[in-house]
Amino acid sequence: MTHTVSADPIAASVVLPTLNEREYITDCLDSLEAQDHEGIAEILVVDGGSTDGTREMVRSRGGMVRLVDNPKVTAAAAMNVGIAAAREDVIVRVDAHAVYATDYVSQSLQTLVESGAGLVGGRMRPIGRTAFGRAVAAVTSSPFGMGPGRFHYATAAQDVETAWLGTYRRSTVTDVGGYDETELQWAAEDQELNYRLRRAGHRIRLDPSIRSSYFPRQQLGGLWRQYVNYGVCKASTLKKHRTMPYWRPLAPAALVAGTVLVGVVGLATRRPALVLVPLLGYGTGAGVIALRLGAEPGVAPHRALVALAVCHWGHGVGFWRGIGRILTGRAFDSRPGGHT
Repeated sequence: MTHTVSADPIAASVVLPTLNEREYITDCLDSLEAQDHEGIAEILVVDGGSTDGTREMVRSRGGMVRLVDNPKVTAAAAMNVGIAAAREDVIVRVDAHAVYATDYVSQSLQTLVESGAGLVGGRMRPIGRTAFGRAVAAVTSSPFGMGPGRFHYATAAQDVETAWLGTYRRSTVTDVGGYDETELQWAAEDQELNYRLRRAGHRIRLDPSIRSSYFPRQQLGGLWRQYVNYGVCKASTLKKHRTMPYWRPLAPAALVAGTVLVGVVGLATRRPALVLVPLLGYGTGAGVIALRLGAEPGVAPHRALVALAVCHWGHGVGFWRGIGRILTGRAFDSRPGGHT
């Protein structure tokens, strides 16, 4: 779609949390500096203490790019720091693992104004850079891989439960308490904020014309750790609110719990082969989905099957790990690496 830049553009501050993003920061900032919106006042790179050269690369940019320190390290803390430091009322939250269409900001602001929503966001369009990464991209763009999380695959503008990243007015977020830096597992901050916004009466709007491309995990181990953490995130939100913002995380949790239960029954009845029943059932269903995803260019069905299993089982295992923390009174990790 062609977007016409307003003669009187809305002023906005872009906030970008970073931590050791040397591999991605140049392409990300290049795309942000190429935006067609003339009202961008600043790009605040809020860094949690990078040691890989990210900070030096950011400082060398100059212009509207400004480095801001984030002593508390996490993305949630970075967003609160950035919102407080921003010169403008409208905040565009971005991620370093992405590149943005030239009209990303202008389209975000147009949707924010025209929809009247509290927060607007676009689709998360993944790009695989390896053979396995392409399989991950296919899986995470499919409802069979991600369930009803519509920001992964929606093709029409609509109100949703949660969105990826987001553009909003400062007061919209500060009035509900900002991003939670302490009670949640790290990486839970966006979906939990969207839950509080909806509870306060705001709408969350997804508009696929807000275009960007995201680089998902390209290796098996990284994908497994990511989805285990996502499952823990959902448990931390459950602990905080005593309810789930949405119930789709229970599907992978039920998969794991059901398989374990069948295994226990099989051992108790001296029929351990019973555990093969849910595994074969899952494998058959996932295999059919993987074959369908394998029809996409560059996607091997066997890699898609592995990526599906990692996303589903990792999420389920992580959720039960989080429930274990709740039951034993252990705190969630507000920082990556298990540091609170």
